[in-house]
Amino acid sequence: MKKILLMLSALLLASFVAAQSDDELFGGDDDFFFEDIIQVSEDEEPQSDLEQGILFENGSVKIGGSLSASATLSTVLYQEDQTDFLENLKATTLMPSLGSSITIDARPNQDLRLFSRFNIDYPFAGNVVKVKEMFTDFNAGDYVSFRFGLHTVTWGTGLFYSPVSDMINTSSIDPEHRDEQVDGSLNLRMLFNIPKTMNNIWFYVIPDSGTWQARDTAFALKSEFVFGGWELGAGVFYKYNTAPRAMLTASGSIKNWALFGEAVYQYGSDREWLEKQSFKDKKSVFKATAGFMRSWDNPNIMLLAQYYYDGNDFDATEFSDLAFYLSNMSFISEYATKGHNLALTLGFSKLFGCDDLSLSILGITNFTKPGLIDLDDPKNKMMIAAAAAMAESQNEGSGKEFSDGLNAAVTQLKNSPRTIISATLNYAFDKNASMGFGPYITLSDWNKPPVVSLKINFALGGGKY
Repeated sequence: MKKILLMLSALLLASFVAAQSDDELFGGDDDFFFEDIIQVSEDEEPQSDLEQGILFENGSVKIGGSLSASATLSTVLYQEDQTDFLENLKATTLMPSLGSSITIDARPNQDLRLFSRFNIDYPFAGNVVKVKEMFTDFNAGDYVSFRFGLHTVTWGTGLFYSPVSDMINTSSIDPEHRDEQVDGSLNLRMLFNIPKTMNNIWFYVIPDSGTWQARDTAFALKSEFVFGGWELGAGVFYKYNTAPRAMLTASGSIKNWALFGEAVYQYGSDREWLEKQSFKDKKSVFKATAGFMRSWDNPNIMLLAQYYYDGNDFDATEFSDLAFYLSNMSFISEYATKGHNLALTLGFSKLFGCDDLSLSILGITNFTKPGLIDLDDPKNKMMIAAAAAMAESQNEGSGKEFSDGLNAAVTQLKNSPRTIISATLNYAFDKNASMGFGPYITLSDWNKPPVVSLKINFALGGGKY
């Protein structure tokens, strides 16, 4: 109980440092034919085109992007089974990070937009260039617009978790790196602006990229309404032989507190529909999240918190269940978020009156991480041995390789963090470079001591071009 209280106390110190994402180069996903607006205060000099992220501009075409460059040193200070500090020091890791995003935004006329974004990340091996977004926007009259192509959908309001956006996107928000853009899907979007109101209706047609069968096409519909300073949304998602979903969203503010929330009802779990394509005998699955954000000017503080309940049915306590998840790896992510989750961030800028000094604290935890198969149970040992023998008889590798791989997969899941707490003191010693350092604490089990590491981060140039 003391350990839980300590973790909760630490989580209440969690942090936020606002960062500008690549989407801001030419507008976000839901921006449509809006011109870039650059606000310049009286005591600020106008930014150059390069500082705005514009490398080339000729009439209706803009080409620009961004580049990020950093390196991180990490040393384990304490781990239960690794008490030799000198050995830990020798095992210090140095992880470089280098990536670039190139964006092309063309607007031949006021009713047509062509947009592409390409990402290039180190190490430069295999398919070096990744298409992040590629779509075309076009109008059909004054109230209806369309978008077709690969793009990220921002239906949800959550900043750490967004079960609503997950219905269409092909990846989820990484709570540790929530400013990174998630992967979207190829779809056709129709946006209908209800005349003389601020209300909208969104409609999506999403082809199945696995089968390309017309019957496997997904459809999603969402209505958004502005009421009393709040934006409310309601929608549905349907795909053949897949769990149908209904959703609600809300965002608004009370005084200086920004509030947001999402809820998803799902008829049947994804596993149930994969194993049996029928509307009979399905359980109800609920997912919901709510959060708030607040900032203060003096001192400069920003606080962000979000709670998330994930009612998925992940259960790998039996060998048959584990075999299912290992055969369907896309479901493994349910292990990390099942049940109750909390994420908190807290950021302080201009510490002690110094513009170059800031502190950021982050806390992420899952309170109900599900149990896993007991590999030492005689029944499970026997079933694993039988499966290994079958794999060897079918020329799928040796039985030992099979059992070792299974044990490694379970061990990796058990050791995956259920709680992450980090604190970073940042100092910008140059206009284009900065350094940050602080503890990085992970906990995989409430009954075991945490792993405490020291991380030193170097931001080495980078910016928009």
